[in-house]
Amino acid sequence: MPQTSAKKSPQLSREDWVEAAITLLVEGGIDTVQITQLARRLCVSRGSFYWHFENREDLLDALVDVWIARNTGVMVKALADAATLDDGLLNLFAVWVDRTLFDPEMDQAIRDWARHTPALFERLKSEDATRVSTIAEFLGAHGFEHPEAFIRARVIYFTQLSFYAQEVREPMDIRLSYLDAYFRCFIGRPADRSAATRFKDLMETHHDTALPQRPIRPDAKTSKQGQQGV
Repeated sequence: MPQTSAKKSPQLSREDWVEAAITLLVEGGIDTVQITQLARRLCVSRGSFYWHFENREDLLDALVDVWIARNTGVMVKALADAATLDDGLLNLFAVWVDRTLFDPEMDQAIRDWARHTPALFERLKSEDATRVSTIAEFLGAHGFEHPEAFIRARVIYFTQLSFYAQEVREPMDIRLSYLDAYFRCFIGRPADRSAATRFKDLMETHHDTALPQRPIRPDAKTSKQGQQGV
């Protein structure tokens, strides 16, 4: 009888390990991001890890790099792609409510980790400064002078961080009804009508699919599900 070869598991990439590490970080904090736990989660041997990373610190460095590229990078792109002030702010709002673009659970998990890791805390401060300065430069390009552009950028960005930290939950129609009020607070006038209409149409059409939840185990230590944006 001819022998049949055993079915091989799909080969994992470096990115697969990093994504699994992010999931563990979100679920239970940095202490749960261990090589053995990751191998068990991915159903592979512990030795497979070393095809991609020298050690755990190498993995953690890669995790932080992904956080920066994903969450800071998408904000920079949102503003770079905007032709007008209104479009830029609305692009930011759209990014902040779309977890396929900006990952708030990962952002909060990084902040929790940084509280106990001085080197990461400094890197976190640097990223926050980059995000604020990016918004401030965008406002400056649209007529706001320093320091007003900087302060407005702080208000915009730190308002969003507080939404994530406080796990604010509001129906989309309620949030959209506040759009002009937010614009008055952020830039001193209501949103442009045509830009606001396009944004509202986009959110009403896509918001159900724009907010996928990262899978969280029932026994996870922390859960950031349901977080909302401005």
